[in-house]
Amino acid sequence: MMTQGKTPTLVIADKAGRLGNRLFLSAYFMANALAREYHLCNPALGEYAEFFAGSARDPLCRFPVIEAFADIDVASQIRELTFQVVRAIGSLAGSFVLPGADVLDIRGSHDAPDKEFDLNGEFFAQRLQTTPFLLVKGWKFRDDQNLVRFHREIAAYFTPVDEVRFPAERVIAQARKRGDLVIGVHIRQGDYRGWKNGAHYFETSQYAHWMREASELFPDKKTVFIACASDPLERSVFSGFDYVDGPGNVISDLHTLSLCDRIMGPPSTFSTWASYHGRVPLCMLQHHLQKVTAADFVLHDKV
Repeated sequence: MMTQGKTPTLVIADKAGRLGNRLFLSAYFMANALAREYHLCNPALGEYAEFFAGSARDPLCRFPVIEAFADIDVASQIRELTFQVVRAIGSLAGSFVLPGADVLDIRGSHDAPDKEFDLNGEFFAQRLQTTPFLLVKGWKFRDDQNLVRFHREIAAYFTPVDEVRFPAERVIAQARKRGDLVIGVHIRQGDYRGWKNGAHYFETSQYAHWMREASELFPDKKTVFIACASDPLERSVFSGFDYVDGPGNVISDLHTLSLCDRIMGPPSTFSTWASYHGRVPLCMLQHHLQKVTAADFVLHDKV
């Protein structure tokens, strides 16, 4: 996809949510960039960029990857400054004509009504053809087909740096010494008490109930659970089955889930990303009356 003989550059100019959201938004554009052959800059990955091999030393979080060897702290500082400049340019574009640059903002047209924007559609293709430098804002950009197609390249880019990866691998090794089936449990409480009026907030005892149901699905295996929790847990609730705590760092917890044999958790881009990145079946815990079955564990390739 070329613009007047030159490869267009797309910049993600809006921080869409927290970790899971930003990883998926990045991944959708990375997949589309490979399919349509344009350059991607993603300073909006922001404070999370330093934790991943593909972005840690690149102030612009470029993709396809361009070798960058900046100090991680320096790259982080430049990245935030770059994001502030990009955000300012995006705001100015609404009032002034910026030669060679344009803004595609779907926050009102798609995010608000919860409607997906197809990155493989003709409208987006035309914007790339006519705009050398395109800034995008919004969350509902999607390219499910290429997200699967280019999983290997995306997963490699988001391989955690050693400081994140090693704690996760140690927890996984500990769990595998104690059993032969490892199920990671994302226990998200905290902000879920208020999100959607608490529809997906569950007490720790409810998670323990589901964990017991899950262990009964595999009677021929010794099941060990890894609890990755947003809040401190009361250990006595987990009496009767084997479990270990996750590393306790949000990025290491995410990587830990991606290394398990199965994942359980409430609706969240966090556990969905772990399923996608690690190719691990995920059981989405939707409501209090749900009974966990083997069929509930499925691979999630999109949000």
